[in-house]
Amino acid sequence: MEVVLEFVHNPLAQSLLLGPLMGVIFATLLSGLTKSPGSQAPATVTQTKTIYVTKVVERNRPSNEVDSGIAFLIIGGFSLIFVVWKYAIYFDAIQYYLAAVILSVLSFSVTTILVSLVKGQYTSDEWWFYTVVPIILLFVSIYILNLAKINFDPSIQQGALNNTFWTFYKDWLNEYGRNFMFTHVSGIAFLILAIIFIAFSSIHYLALMNQRSLGAMQKFWLFLTKYTSFFSGKAWLFFVIFLLFLSYLLINPDLIANWITRK
Repeated sequence: MEVVLEFVHNPLAQSLLLGPLMGVIFATLLSGLTKSPGSQAPATVTQTKTIYVTKVVERNRPSNEVDSGIAFLIIGGFSLIFVVWKYAIYFDAIQYYLAAVILSVLSFSVTTILVSLVKGQYTSDEWWFYTVVPIILLFVSIYILNLAKINFDPSIQQGALNNTFWTFYKDWLNEYGRNFMFTHVSGIAFLILAIIFIAFSSIHYLALMNQRSLGAMQKFWLFLTKYTSFFSGKAWLFFVIFLLFLSYLLINPDLIANWITRK
């Protein structure tokens, strides 16, 4: 009974359970509402893109705005210190919610594969590649997030709570501590960006797969495909791998933070 009451009154525990559960529900509904592709539907990812995806030409608009570089650097520097200080205060909650997001995307992706497989959507090996690889990258994300968790000293949180953002950075942290915090927070930022890319890629290929089927949902899938097309192809894959690798280098305290301090 105490466990149930703790769950009811603990929003972090709720998010860790309800997030993945909602991922399963949404994936089941979205994938299940679409009919299986007909015999005339394109089989591979390349054929599907060629037939259905509308190419959009973006017009580049030149900007005439002139910013003060020095003012920008000063504001950016103080903002970065403030973000580092806030992360130190709420690091446990941030990591907890980030874990819930990863598990939600993971459950969504796995459920999408299972439902699409049952409905006969996997008509070539390409579909397997573009839907399974994001799941592998999500497991890599979990590893990196766990690395961030076990290498963050909880005493840093107390130091941030007992100081202002400036005294925390200038006086409480030593040289290695400042380098560690900057690289750690940067690594978390790159990890979040990678997860966003993975999530939109999963949505894109779900839409691309289901738009081959005629029905009431086809316009919806066409809409999703069009506005998530940036996250398609192999370029995004290499970019996400680069982000995860960079995140690992930044979060691991024995690598970039240690190297900068010794230098």
